[in-house]
Amino acid sequence: MIRRFYIGVLAAWIGAGTALAERPEFLAKRDPAQVRLLCYNVNWDSIFPDDDPLNHKWRKYNCAAAFVRVLKAVAPDVVCLQEINQTRPVQQVATILNRAVPVDPDDDSRLWQAYLGQDNVIAARWPLKMTASDTSPPTDRGHAMALVDLPDDRYAADLYVIDAHFKSGGGAENIARRVKHADAIVQWIRDARTAGGNIDLPARTPIVICGDMNVYDNDARRHLFTLVSGDVADEQAFGADILPDWDNTVMGDVLPSHNARGAEHWTWRDDTTKFNPGPLDHVVYTDSVLRVAHAFVLDTTMLSDAELQAAGLEKGDVALDLAKGEFDHLPIVVDFVVPGRGEGEAGAAKRGDGRR
Repeated sequence: MIRRFYIGVLAAWIGAGTALAERPEFLAKRDPAQVRLLCYNVNWDSIFPDDDPLNHKWRKYNCAAAFVRVLKAVAPDVVCLQEINQTRPVQQVATILNRAVPVDPDDDSRLWQAYLGQDNVIAARWPLKMTASDTSPPTDRGHAMALVDLPDDRYAADLYVIDAHFKSGGGAENIARRVKHADAIVQWIRDARTAGGNIDLPARTPIVICGDMNVYDNDARRHLFTLVSGDVADEQAFGADILPDWDNTVMGDVLPSHNARGAEHWTWRDDTTKFNPGPLDHVVYTDSVLRVAHAFVLDTTMLSDAELQAAGLEKGDVALDLAKGEFDHLPIVVDFVVPGRGEGEAGAAKRGDGRR
C-alpha cells in the first residue's frame, strides 16, 4: 500500500514536471505536411567557428552555438540565410544543418542541399533545381534562387524561392539601388511565368521572395511596394508593370509578430544606435497558391526560463550582445500550406480557397 502511494506521488510529480517542461506552443508546426521556412540574416558568418579562415572581414560575433539551438527549436524544412561570405563552400552550411536537424536520423544518405548566391544561402531538405545567382538583366547585387523539388507523392507543386539581401543604408543612391533590385526581381518573375527567356516555371508554382530587404521607416519603401504590387519603377530597363501572382493579383506579405504573441513585428533592432527597431526582413509570397498556416518572429528574450529550458534555447540566442542591447536581425519562421496530393489543408491551398 505504501509502495503504491509513493509510486502514485512520483507519477503525479513527473506528470506535473512534464507539463511545466512542454515546449512553447507557438514553436509547433500544425501539420507535418506544411513546409516550414526559416529566413535569417545571421550577421556576417557568425554561425561558423572563430578560427574559420573563410570568415568575412566584417565578422565580429560568434553565434554558432545559438544558431544550432535555434535550428533545433524551429526544425525548418527550407532555410534562407543572408550575410554568408560568398567565397565560402556552401557545403559548410549544409554540414551545420545535417548535424543540427538531420533530414532523416536513420538514413545518413539523405542530406540537406544548399546553394549560395551573392551572400545568400538557400538550403532545403529536398533537392534544389533551377539554381541561379542573378536576375536578367542583372543588377549590382545578385540573389540565391532555386526551385525546391518537393516530394511528388505528397505535393502537387514545387516551391520556387528567391533569397535576397537588398542594399542597406540611407540616402537617395541606396534607395534607388533597392528599387532597382526589386524591379529586377519582378522582371524575373514575369520571365518565370511566361514561356521562353531565362526561366520557365510550371503554371501555379508557388513563389516565395524573402530576405533582409532593409525596409526602413525613414524611406518610401518603394522596393517593398514593387515586390508586392509588381509596379515597376524603371519600365524602360525592366519592362512593364505586372500583377505578380498567378491569378493576376498582388502578392501577400507575411508580417508575423514576436513568438506569435502580440503586436511586436520588428525584425531588426540595435539599442546602441539611434535607429528605431523595424521590420527590415520580409517574406512575400504568391497567396493564390500558398497559404500561411502559422508564422512568427522568434524572440528568445520574451520567453520565460521554463519555456527556454523546454525549447532548448537561451535568453540571448537571438541577440548579438543582450547586455548591450545589440540584436541585429531576428529569425522569421513561416509554415506554408503548399498545393498537395488529395484533399485536406494542402488541397485547399491548391484550389485557391485558402487566400490570406
